[in-house]
Amino acid sequence: MSTYVQPVPPTEGRLGHLTPEQTEKLQQFWVRLYDIFDGKTQFDQTAPSSFKGQARDTEEAASAEKKSGWFGRSKAAEPAVEKAAAPAPRFTGDQLQKVFWKLTMMDHPDLILLKFIRARKWNLDDAMKMFLNALKWRIVERLDELVELSDVELDAKYPKFIEQMKMGKGYLRGADPLDRPMSVVNTRLHHKADQPPETIHRFTLYTMECGRMVLPEGAETVIVIFDLSSFGLDNMDWGFVRLFVQCFESYYPETLGVCVVHKAPFVFWGLWKLIQPLLDPVVASKFVFTRNNAELHKVIPRERLPITHYDGLDDWTYKYVPGTADENAPQKDLVKKEELLTERHGLENKFDAATRAWIKNIDGKNSSDRDDIAKELREQYTRLTPYVRAANLYQRWGVAKEGKVNWTYNVKA
Repeated sequence: MSTYVQPVPPTEGRLGHLTPEQTEKLQQFWVRLYDIFDGKTQFDQTAPSSFKGQARDTEEAASAEKKSGWFGRSKAAEPAVEKAAAPAPRFTGDQLQKVFWKLTMMDHPDLILLKFIRARKWNLDDAMKMFLNALKWRIVERLDELVELSDVELDAKYPKFIEQMKMGKGYLRGADPLDRPMSVVNTRLHHKADQPPETIHRFTLYTMECGRMVLPEGAETVIVIFDLSSFGLDNMDWGFVRLFVQCFESYYPETLGVCVVHKAPFVFWGLWKLIQPLLDPVVASKFVFTRNNAELHKVIPRERLPITHYDGLDDWTYKYVPGTADENAPQKDLVKKEELLTERHGLENKFDAATRAWIKNIDGKNSSDRDDIAKELREQYTRLTPYVRAANLYQRWGVAKEGKVNWTYNVKA
């Protein structure tokens, strides 16, 4: 028997549950966003100040690395005063608009914007700054390659990338009854020196992007399980912790539903005193600590946890399934790809036109026309996906297929 207590799904400020006042705020946000996309309004065209950076391929990205540290300006940024002229703009409104549509994927565009608006408590100035930083971050982080390249190609570029998947260091498995996908992080398998820092950095972002693919329609958040069984100081990686915090606070806001810290040993609590002050209070409030499997069963249904290690009822064991030689053949069909991209851009323009008409009168009323186009965008992305994204582990498992998400559980009595 499961001791799971199902939470009540939040509706406040969510798509389909907006008050007229909240809808007006959303309309006003779109007005400001189009002014930036159209080049009518100036904005900060530099990389986000909190961006850590890694070795980059472009001169612009290299400049961003010198200027920024994880939680503010680094010492390397101070000498930049001597430059006589301001640097050339790094990002344009048109460039950010293209990134926005890539970010949207199968989601209703309003859903994406509302995450940032809620994260900044409906302060549109703060929400816009946060949103633009997230778009710029996606460019500098080269997130396109994480969805376009195959596992083998990523492994060639980032040594030991596939090794992270083979050992099951971090993966997505199952969802709770609210359809929130569960991301498991096995900290005992991680040793900082075992792989290049860039590899674990890219693998973490890869998992975040895969998480988008296993979010079914209507679900907005995920459950993260930090399994601290057998955790020791040699498993600690501050770079990963900082990236995790940054992602859920700044770049994937309103995406973390619950963060379960499972079986934390005594040594962890000293580290927690250092981690907790780094967390936004809203993010910190989503942390739950479970001392044993019985307590974990109150957070996640026992029927959806593996028998092994978690004393669940699901007879399942993690296994990495490598890709096949022809699984990404559609990416090479340039004619069909261009046809589908043209169709996609047509729908994007159609949604833009409907939105521009909608925001001419800030009246707090919803637009059913826009909702209908958003449904078309979702269906079209299902057909476009194999031509613009490489197949991933979750598609090979049969979980994410043709726009649907289907987890199966082999429940044993």
